[in-house]
Amino acid sequence: MSNLYQLGTETKNRISKFRISTGRAETIKGLSIKIEPKTYEIVINEDEQEELDDMTELNELAEIMPDNSPRFLLLAYPMTNKDGIKQTPLVLIYWKPSTVVSQEWKMMYAGALEMVRNECGTYKLVEVSSGLEDDDDVEELIEQIEKTK
Repeated sequence: MSNLYQLGTETKNRISKFRISTGRAETIKGLSIKIEPKTYEIVINEDEQEELDDMTELNELAEIMPDNSPRFLLLAYPMTNKDGIKQTPLVLIYWKPSTVVSQEWKMMYAGALEMVRNECGTYKLVEVSSGLEDDDDVEELIEQIEKTK
C-alpha cells in the first residue's frame, strides 16, 4: 500500500532541513504536509506555511489549519523539561478535524500516516480531531505534547 503514495526528493529535503534548523528553536515552528488528491504525492503545503512561520502560540493553529481537510503537521515545540533542561522535540500532529466528511480523505491520510511519521523521524504522534476551537482543547494538546515517553 505504501507504493500508492509518493514522497519526492524536494519534500524529503524540506523535512530534513526543518528537522536540522529547529533543533534549538526558541519559538514554535511548524511544517504543513498534505497529500495531493489525484496523484497521492505527499508535499509541503505552501499555502499554510507562511502563517505557520509567523505562529507564536499553539492556539493559532485553529485559524491556520483547514477545518475541512486532514493534514500532517511537523511541529518543533520548545519547552523546558522537569530537570530544567531546554529541549525542542519534534512532534507529528495528525490534524483530522471532525468536520471532515469525506471518507476518501480520511482513508488517504490514515494510509500515509506511518510513511510520513517515518520520514519525519518523530517519536511522538498526536492526533487532533477537535479543531482546537476552545482553550481546553489547546491545553489538552499542550499536555499531550509535553508528556514524556
